[in-house]
Amino acid sequence: MKIPSEEIRQQALNDETLFEAVRQVRESGFVVLEETMSGEWIDRMREAWDAHIEDRVPGDLLSMPFIDPLAIENPWALQIMEIMIGKDFWAKLPYHCNSTAPNWPETQVIHRDQLHLFPDLPIAMPPHMIVVHIPLVDFAEENGSTEVWPGTHLITDHEATIDPADIGRVGGLEKRAKTVPSIRTNMPAGSTLVRDMRLWHRAMPNRTVHRRTMLSLVYHRHFPSLGYQSKATEPLAPEIMDGLSQRAQRIYRFNKQEAHAG
Repeated sequence: MKIPSEEIRQQALNDETLFEAVRQVRESGFVVLEETMSGEWIDRMREAWDAHIEDRVPGDLLSMPFIDPLAIENPWALQIMEIMIGKDFWAKLPYHCNSTAPNWPETQVIHRDQLHLFPDLPIAMPPHMIVVHIPLVDFAEENGSTEVWPGTHLITDHEATIDPADIGRVGGLEKRAKTVPSIRTNMPAGSTLVRDMRLWHRAMPNRTVHRRTMLSLVYHRHFPSLGYQSKATEPLAPEIMDGLSQRAQRIYRFNKQEAHAG
């Protein structure tokens, strides 16, 4: 969906835009907010990540531009996630970058990145993990835009013929996906894609001579009683945490050294 230029400048969705974005994530499992980032921002981030991926520059993923606020606390995505997974969600640093090499021929198996919380139930629970993607190049079918199956985040494994513990990486969803229409996530560079991690999807071949680079930041609903959060993160130096905004420090709170004490 296209975002009004004023909402991009102000880095905030108005009520109407936010309502529509949340509706799409709830019903389809994802939403694309087109061209939220400037061309200058995209170029700087792509150059840094490509250099890191290709080992040309030993980049520190906990330094700029990798921890630019628009990446680690994407304001448009945060508005959506506060509604979808609660205001006290958390994440960890460093984050990931999904990259498909030039002339990459392989098609990934259809899979989902996360299971349902209660796979034995016939209805899907609210989302517990959201991923935010920021493509650093234009995404088209030619360079391997991700294929997704809208609405499949709501399809449970109740009475399914596959192992509920199989998120799909061994092909368990291939047969089920034949009766569900799919689309490709074609979008301009610098867009913001917010996706429920239960959505069925797969990476596609890159038939161009250019790398297809995309940032991927994962956010978790906070479950206070589980206590696994600090085990899922690595402690960061205080000077790195102190350099983040107060909002970012809250999001990445389990990276703090004191979260690992004892």
